Amino acid sequence: MINRSRLESRLAGMSAGPTADADKVVVIGENGAMPRRLSSPFQTWVHRIGSIIALVFAMFVVLRLPLPAGNSFKLVMALWFTIFLYGAYRAFRLKTVELEGEDLLISNFGEQIRVPLNTVAAVKGGLGGKNPIRLQFRIATDFGESITFVPPQRRSMWPWQRHPLVKELQDRCRLDVRQLG
Repeated sequence: MINRSRLESRLAGMSAGPTADADKVVVIGENGAMPRRLSSPFQTWVHRIGSIIALVFAMFVVLRLPLPAGNSFKLVMALWFTIFLYGAYRAFRLKTVELEGEDLLISNFGEQIRVPLNTVAAVKGGLGGKNPIRLQFRIATDFGESITFVPPQRRSMWPWQRHPLVKELQDRCRLDVRQLG
């Protein structure tokens, strides 16, 4: 058995270092703490980089491979390329959103703006736990009057259920959501 005073004397000489304030608990996203990320962590890789790779592949197929001379095949290829182009357009419009206190930090390719929660007019989308969430603002921001972001995926949701983040944002923005019918 170790003598308590001997153990205390050993610990007295040790520095607590960076864990000196380890007793203090801080919730992420509140009171000036580290911002809480609302966007999916895979948004950059899946939506932006995946779109670029798909477009490069589509351009390679159209420009480099010998294609049959039939008009129907060219029409299918043009339709395929158009679908990829539309998907890339939608993916590049997605924003990264973080919550810091009573502000949203919205960024897109390095540009970041701070928008107060009280400027949010509506929160829509998020069906099935994986569809994008759309925020509409009362005033125009540097990114426009609305933005879209992909929330973290929730696999255990039914297709008609909204992502819990939609309700949380509606509550934090103090939006009056009335049930119809």
